[in-house]
Amino acid sequence: MGEERDNKIKEFYSWFHPFGVAVYNISKEFNVGSLLRTSHCGKAKDFFLIGERSFNTYASVSSEKWTEVKYFEKIDDFLAHIKNTEYNLVLVDQSTGSTPLFDFNYPNNPLFLLGTEKGGLPAELKTKDYPIVEIPQYGLIHSLNLSCAGSIVIYHYLYKLYKEKDIKPLSFV
Repeated sequence: MGEERDNKIKEFYSWFHPFGVAVYNISKEFNVGSLLRTSHCGKAKDFFLIGERSFNTYASVSSEKWTEVKYFEKIDDFLAHIKNTEYNLVLVDQSTGSTPLFDFNYPNNPLFLLGTEKGGLPAELKTKDYPIVEIPQYGLIHSLNLSCAGSIVIYHYLYKLYKEKDIKPLSFV
């Protein structure tokens, strides 16, 4: 399987979808691992850990071997880094001024930033001009778990790209 495996790996690294994912101070390691796995499956260009750097490799199912995890100790360092990229930061948070997911218009090259399980993203980020997308909640529980919320946003974004004919579905037949 050597040559076939090498070709598959080479093809994987030949392209990515135009988005990235970042998580800030997430304490539930399983959530980070699960979101890393979803990011990998969606062919995200980048995955960033900010603050807390641990994640559950069982949940990531070896995604960290194929999707580079970039680490920043401080959010300011992360923000300085992305200023030199083509990314447009999109906050994923339940907050004043957010746009419901169903109405959200994604910018080019979004970088989805999700915050800590308790408290979300820092208030100073939410007062800047970054767009904020919120997943509508209909149940008595007021929020989704981090990996679930991130997965919904990733695949909603990919669905919109698909509908705009910017990506094609993959087939395993």
